Amino acid sequence: MSQGIFQALEYLENLVEGITPKTDSHHGFVAVNRGNGHTIPLEERANSTRYFEMRIDGLAQDDGQAGLSGRKRSRVLCRVRYDIPQDDGFLLRLMNEDCSDLIDTLKGPQYNLATTGIVSLIPLEANIETIFDSQGERLAFLLSLPFDLLFLEA
Repeated sequence: MSQGIFQALEYLENLVEGITPKTDSHHGFVAVNRGNGHTIPLEERANSTRYFEMRIDGLAQDDGQAGLSGRKRSRVLCRVRYDIPQDDGFLLRLMNEDCSDLIDTLKGPQYNLATTGIVSLIPLEANIETIFDSQGERLAFLLSLPFDLLFLEA
């Protein structure tokens, strides 16, 4: 039995890659920065609509009852890039649609505790940031969906 953050994030990345987008379906979700070697940061990946990463945003904390369960909690960001020159209205609708799919997909309950260590996942409020080039021109949007991951390290 192998459990822990590596298995949990790999499982979640595979779930997201399995999503078939409702709109613009020829651009599927592609996981990058999977913790297996140096790669180009998501912010620097040109022409990469729906490339995404699972980025740890808070280190593991004890989350067990009375400290007995061994359960941990960590904040994770699912960050998805949307390139522009698309119309802003189209991209915002696309990101909202995708955000809904991401929430439904990530929150389970199809986790296999024995192989992933995932106990539960709690989605939080998503936000959008803009990526600019050196001249201040907008290049892309980043959809960021934070969630608390409850898992076991064994």
